[in-house]
Amino acid sequence: MKKLLIAATVLLTAFAAAAAGKSSVANKKVLLIMLDGVRADSTLHTTMPALNALRSGQWQPNYKCASTDAAMVVQDAPPHSAPNHASIATGVTAAKHKVTRNGKTKTGNFKEYPHFLGHLVKAYPDLKCGFFYVWGESGQILSNSDKVLYKSGGDSATVQAACKFLQTGDAAAVYINLPDYYGHKIGFYPRNPSYMKALNTCDGYLKQLFDTIAKRPGFANEDWLILLCADHGGYLTFHGGLPNSGNMTTIPLVISGKNVKQGKIKGTAYTYDMAVTALAHFGIDTKKLNLDGRKLGDEVQAIEAEPLKKGLVFCYDFARNKLGFDNKTVIRETLSGFFISARIKNGSRMIPKSNELKLTNNNNFTLTFWAKVPQQTGKDAVIIGNKDMSKPDSPGFAIIANRQGDQQRKAENAGICLSMARKGSANIEFGQFNRTDGWNFYALTVDANGTMYFYNGAEDGRLYHMAYKADDAVIASELPIYIGQDGTGKHTQGFTGELDDVAFWNRGLTREDITKIFESGRKGIDLNGLIAAE
Repeated sequence: MKKLLIAATVLLTAFAAAAAGKSSVANKKVLLIMLDGVRADSTLHTTMPALNALRSGQWQPNYKCASTDAAMVVQDAPPHSAPNHASIATGVTAAKHKVTRNGKTKTGNFKEYPHFLGHLVKAYPDLKCGFFYVWGESGQILSNSDKVLYKSGGDSATVQAACKFLQTGDAAAVYINLPDYYGHKIGFYPRNPSYMKALNTCDGYLKQLFDTIAKRPGFANEDWLILLCADHGGYLTFHGGLPNSGNMTTIPLVISGKNVKQGKIKGTAYTYDMAVTALAHFGIDTKKLNLDGRKLGDEVQAIEAEPLKKGLVFCYDFARNKLGFDNKTVIRETLSGFFISARIKNGSRMIPKSNELKLTNNNNFTLTFWAKVPQQTGKDAVIIGNKDMSKPDSPGFAIIANRQGDQQRKAENAGICLSMARKGSANIEFGQFNRTDGWNFYALTVDANGTMYFYNGAEDGRLYHMAYKADDAVIASELPIYIGQDGTGKHTQGFTGELDDVAFWNRGLTREDITKIFESGRKGIDLNGLIAAE
């Protein structure tokens, strides 16, 4: 009798523990959305009301949002779909899931690192979980559980199926393909109407998913976590190459929930953070699962608006501040709105005392300028820089004209590239932006978050950007900053073109600051005029 009582007690204890476990997550829900082939800057240049409401923390009462326009793809594989689809789902890098390029998903290491929905049903067997996807290879990311529903189809059908599931489901992952299709067809750029239309359509899909959740009878008492990111961006009509190639590797990432802080995500976010954040929402210890990502949404950056004059080291508009150019190599000419610009003909000019700059905040700095780069400018000519280009890994930075690099498959497509040194790491060759014959605005900044942004204010009026984790950037080189040359003043390729409003700060500027400078410049107001009006 005593043994029977003990056995009954053990069973009751087990049932109580199971019931407690179930009740502890009974109101927890998650929706993870992946939009294939979306550059971070593209979401800032089109109408996406559903995404914007989520991002601004106005989707539903009590829901806040942490987001970033500088998230990155997995760093140990090229920016292909498959490695990042796998990383989003599993929470690990390519070194662990073994999907190193498209076509390799079928042989991925999902026995050890399954789809996060597999972890959920293992921990909580009563949860209703589903994976909805368009690209067939995504369906090869295994959950190791027959309790996870897998369903595929076209974009519209996939979203409809996910909506039907979400009427009663607990956890869903939805992968939408449409932006990638039009990116490959017409180009991954906000200036391409078909690509932007694809994003508009995707926003409609987001609204359907979000509305389905909000209409659930018990929604008010539920604790939803909504995660959204892309798998890669794009350049021209392709994506590939190196994992730090900028246009292809800078993606949007959004986390919305009742326990999320509103603001810009602190630190650098990666695709493999998504699964970890989802699992942590359900109280699962991802360290015990040996996952690589980190939980997002708990920390946001403290960003304060500051006057543009703060930290400004120098500003040359070539009218009031002529910089003493040698007229044999540099001619000051009229630029509409800015009055005077500097036209360089295979010449250069050192910025006085720039080798004595005392940078603060771990090399946080900002450089902005306007440039007109004609096609006849030599290959790999330095527009402005302070590093020795004969030694690629040497300290400093250089912004290079007509660079044929990782993203440029044809010499005639050479663009504007950034070369930057990093402490203890290989030099970054970052870019490119398209080269055009007209005036373009450029900005390079490393902010207090350790994020490097490279901006292009283009002739079409849009401000493009790419980003990279660069808290280890080495800007001070002990060489001066040259206009039209590298830091040695001896680079073999001379620059021919026009420059104006060259400015340098010893602090990082925000996107809002950079946008203000760009928009003012488009109206003919130079930086000195903008600062005077603050």
